[in-house]
Amino acid sequence: MRVLASRGNWATSAMVALVLAAAPALALGQPASAAPAPSLDPVATAEAWAAGRAAHGADATEHQAIVAYWTPERMRAAQPAEESPAYKQAVKRYVDSGQATRQSVDRGARLTVPPAAGALGVPNNGPVPAALNPNFASNHPTARTSGKVFFTLSGSNFVCSATVINSEGQDTVWTAGHCTHSGGAGGVLATNWAFVPAFDDDLANQRPFGTWTAASLRPAPGWQASGNFNEDMAVAIMNTLNGQHIVTQLGGQGLDVNRGLNVAINAFGYPQEAPFDGGNLMRCSGTSQPEFQGATQTIRIPCDMTRGSSGGGWLLNWDGNFGFLYGVNSRIDRIVAPTIMISPFFDNTALNLYNQTRNL
Repeated sequence: MRVLASRGNWATSAMVALVLAAAPALALGQPASAAPAPSLDPVATAEAWAAGRAAHGADATEHQAIVAYWTPERMRAAQPAEESPAYKQAVKRYVDSGQATRQSVDRGARLTVPPAAGALGVPNNGPVPAALNPNFASNHPTARTSGKVFFTLSGSNFVCSATVINSEGQDTVWTAGHCTHSGGAGGVLATNWAFVPAFDDDLANQRPFGTWTAASLRPAPGWQASGNFNEDMAVAIMNTLNGQHIVTQLGGQGLDVNRGLNVAINAFGYPQEAPFDGGNLMRCSGTSQPEFQGATQTIRIPCDMTRGSSGGGWLLNWDGNFGFLYGVNSRIDRIVAPTIMISPFFDNTALNLYNQTRNL
């Protein structure tokens, strides 16, 4: 059963109850066998605290420290997450271990979460161009629910992409696992984690909806435990900003799981390397298929986005404004002139991750 997409918020508990009660077959409750998602709270580094106290005084909050840390200069200097030694080691482990060719079927219950338009609603901007750069205005629903991520990992600064997703808690942003945690035994959590919706370096104000910081990062268990690219997904639980929840203010895309391996996808992200510069939201479109013959847990689409687009959302049934998250940018086929983007298949791993974070 599919819950129909909604353009309004789940503004009342009655509406939430109606949506959930209408779809008992979707197994929206957390399965008894599901392991708890890791609960990890990101922190500001000493350098960020120094920046925050310099800007706001001795009583600066952690949110203020992280926002102060991310100056325009640091944002420009941050490297694609795929440049991190941890990511490169995870790719090598994944290939050497044979996980890429030993994928097991993990298909289960369906789940469909409707999008929410947020307080800003849906502007009437006319048809959306189908070009590689969609040239969205900041207030466009896809633009403001997409954004650029900035974080520190093992002392270096990196960038990723991410998407705001509707949930009862109204605070969830989805990205790739490697944009939150280095992955594998002994791995470390990202710090100074910030999300800038509708980031655009062509604007006088590159942060039109402010800078949001994460209260908690929840990488999928398989990514945290072993850097398994079959589970390269994560949820960031965002702090409120000026008293507002991010979904309540900006809206959120929907989410779908276990729909199938061959579906029409629109993928979004902020590619950082030539011919792109990381300053604009870009779009690829295509029909997904298994990454290779027999694959059941990773899917691919034709796409030329470069590194830096990691974590950007794959939207199923995108209507030009809203769609349903069905993957995240995880890997590309080659560094120079890529032609393929790969995502973990949104199966029970995504189902469990959503159920474990939906009320946070």
